[in-house]
Amino acid sequence: MVQAKFAFIKLIVGDLAGEQRFYEQAFGFTERGRFETAAFDEVILGQDGVDVTLMLLCYTDGRPLPDARVHGPTGFATDDIEIAHAVCVAAGASAKGPVLVVEGGIKVALLDDPEGHEIELCQFG
Repeated sequence: MVQAKFAFIKLIVGDLAGEQRFYEQAFGFTERGRFETAAFDEVILGQDGVDVTLMLLCYTDGRPLPDARVHGPTGFATDDIEIAHAVCVAAGASAKGPVLVVEGGIKVALLDDPEGHEIELCQFG
């Protein structure tokens, strides 16, 4: 029996408003909540019909930011990878290469968000 279910991914960002704008424009996220403390500000973003949320955390106490590439990509599934890829680039992402077709006809594309967090788009069979 599962004692805890997967609920969110948290990215540490330097420009909270800019990153929020990117994920809203690129993936249709909307703000579900916000925390503001002496040490950090955090926004909770969600998509319609999806329980897992994306949390963006911005330190406000002057501590250095960790490298945005210290974890693997944040993955998004799509029915049309070419359109999703173009929307991400138009919203400020940097493409890391072309859309690739891998085993089983799965299409994959890697991009970096405006602060360098890696995004993986997948179109399954």
